Amino acid sequence: MHPLIINRINKILSVALTASIVIMLGLSGLAHAIIPAKSPLGITVTVTHGEEKDVIENVESATFTVELVPAAPYLSSPGDQVKLAGKENVYNYTITALANGPDTYTLNSAVTAFDNLESAPELSFKQDDVSIESVTLGVTAASEPSPVQSSTIKALSDGLADTSVNSIQGGDSVVIGGAVYGVESVLDDGTLATINLAGPLQSGMLTGDSIVEQQNFSLVVAGAAIIDPESPATATILVTVASEADAELLTNDETITSVYTPIGPSVKVYVRNATNIDNLTIPADEDTPVAYSSLSGEDFYNVPGQVSSVAGDTMEYAIVQLAGNSKTLTEVTIMAGIPLFTSLVPDSYKLNNQPTDCQVSDSPVSIACSLNSPGLDSTPGTILIHSSAELTFQVKIDASTVTPDGPVVSTKTPWTPGNSACWDDETYPHQPDESNAAFVSSAWVVGECRGTEFSANATQEQCDEWASQGTVYLGTGPQGLGVVIACK
Repeated sequence: MHPLIINRINKILSVALTASIVIMLGLSGLAHAIIPAKSPLGITVTVTHGEEKDVIENVESATFTVELVPAAPYLSSPGDQVKLAGKENVYNYTITALANGPDTYTLNSAVTAFDNLESAPELSFKQDDVSIESVTLGVTAASEPSPVQSSTIKALSDGLADTSVNSIQGGDSVVIGGAVYGVESVLDDGTLATINLAGPLQSGMLTGDSIVEQQNFSLVVAGAAIIDPESPATATILVTVASEADAELLTNDETITSVYTPIGPSVKVYVRNATNIDNLTIPADEDTPVAYSSLSGEDFYNVPGQVSSVAGDTMEYAIVQLAGNSKTLTEVTIMAGIPLFTSLVPDSYKLNNQPTDCQVSDSPVSIACSLNSPGLDSTPGTILIHSSAELTFQVKIDASTVTPDGPVVSTKTPWTPGNSACWDDETYPHQPDESNAAFVSSAWVVGECRGTEFSANATQEQCDEWASQGTVYLGTGPQGLGVVIACK
């Protein structure tokens, strides 16, 4: 089995085990009573003689204390994370005491393996933005029952008259019966301690039920430089929390940090022939180079000259806006111009494969649309980090032909003297309008033209004269001879 899979299985088992510990803490009625360390324990002595009674309580010379029995703490297990090269990321941990008294726990971290990184990332522990190397957790126990909804708990003293008991003091967090409570204040008179909670108990307490401290800290991962920006990089990090009283009592947690090169927002444009999807130019030694598969399941392309078309075909564009991996984009709008010699297909635009509203401008035609990630229709213009938005629309290629700008070789027979006409302009592909001048500008000539002349009623003699100067082409129309062009 792959070592990463084994690590993940171990981590799942670890989470399940530690979770079961917390559940056990929550079962106050079934949990074993604990004897808190450092608390002086004594006996009550009652002496009776005759009709007089003397009561001697808590004889100091007869007290004893229980020593600390250290235990590995409970440590939460945060999930694996992704970070950008040059950026910090934070793993948040919760640590809960499981011993019978106060203990200090040493924090250690190490990069056990890393891939595609120039060096191991820098690691540091922090608590409330202050660097730390250890945490101290207190533990005590209830000295008498407390009913549900009570916010006052009587606990055994640690033998010192002050405002803490076994390292638990105001401002701390404690776990009682599996629930977390804030500690408002503590008063210890050296014989009995009173713990005032910030909220009422969610369940009743029995004598001996544990009161254990819980703290939060964070592991900061920074300073990871990628060797190959095109490939992901990883760092495996092991966090160890060990009892200072017994270093062999420790808890581990392993995480994997994936590091990526920062990628900013970008836009990609693709096209396909919606009329003839097979009209592609593909090299013989290559597979169909599909560049993008849209949310509708259609294949689009972006290699120049790859997609072919003819007049009358419908072409479809796909514009994909990517947010990148650095931030969420807001107020995202896009404007797309329509190609020359095409017409926009009305209401063909879709956002994330769903019909959308776009504004259409006059000539030159363009559309303007608001973009958002799928599922964010209620917040238009928002594209989440690591997400994208897809806009598709269609245009139809105009069926009319375009008049060429330079001379085009005619296949018609030149006019010769005595020939009344060479061709009928009404059957020629380039139809003139009512203007002779317009027909002159769109006429066909051969060779280098020496001059161009036209006449609404060219005579046979004029044609003969122009023919003597070079090759002559003549057009006829509804009104007879219309245009004569003399070429060298």
